[in-house]
Amino acid sequence: MRIIPSEELYLAVKSLFLETAFRLPARVEEDLAGALTREESPQGRSVLGILSENMREARESRIPLCQDTGLPQILLECGHEVAWSGEPPAEACERGARDAYREGGLRASGCLPLTRENLGYSLPVSVEYLPVAGDRATVYTLAKGGGCDNKSVLVNLPPTAGRDEAVRAASGAAMAAGPDACPPFYMGVCVGGTFESAPRYARKALWGILWGPPPTDEEAALARDIALALNASGLGPLCVGGRVTVLGVRAAVRPTHIASLPVAVNLCCHSFRPGRAVLWIQFPGSAARPSRPGFTLPPAA
Repeated sequence: MRIIPSEELYLAVKSLFLETAFRLPARVEEDLAGALTREESPQGRSVLGILSENMREARESRIPLCQDTGLPQILLECGHEVAWSGEPPAEACERGARDAYREGGLRASGCLPLTRENLGYSLPVSVEYLPVAGDRATVYTLAKGGGCDNKSVLVNLPPTAGRDEAVRAASGAAMAAGPDACPPFYMGVCVGGTFESAPRYARKALWGILWGPPPTDEEAALARDIALALNASGLGPLCVGGRVTVLGVRAAVRPTHIASLPVAVNLCCHSFRPGRAVLWIQFPGSAARPSRPGFTLPPAA
């Protein structure tokens, strides 16, 4: 059994949200640079140039990438050999996100749903706990703005619908989102599962764009066809026209009920701000073990 102080989880979550608010992961920066070389539309190239400049300015001046710094979303994968000391992990995650937003001067976007009264902070934090095999804990973070979250959908297709209909449902959801979700997009898609599980798998697929095991051949082909349909739509960056409408798609295919065919689409804008930290105790039971587990941040550009 490996015991991890929950204070280390707090520090990792706080560091991730503070880093990703100002710096995109290297993969995302590379995607934007590559899009600029592929885009043929003058208007689309102009938009991508502005996005690239915004990315550079945010990184160098420590200005948030977007005024909408989102509501914090967290997935905690906890190995079966891990135990925690201190406060419950969910509380450590919430405290880390709250302190990151306060210390980073990030916008308070939480409000009461009907009165729209601003709460003065970006809570609640969405924390999902997923038990896995192993002796480490991996925490994934995502700062997701309201525009793209509003356009994320769950579509229940007839069970007789096939693969082509699933591709059209996923790509059609992104096309319908239009400029409100600020393309070029990143997309996590789940075909199958249930009303409850499909959106969770779709969100996990978003993190899978950067981290995770390779997709199956079926999943890779599904993601490819969704991306091809979107980039052939002509919407382009911020829907000004062009061939770059989506930068990354990851699809998950899960078993479902014989009467069901859910398709969940989790849309994220061009300011794709995921983070990941891996926590572990290197020498359990040894007096020489480090006082802090190691944790890794997304690689810098």
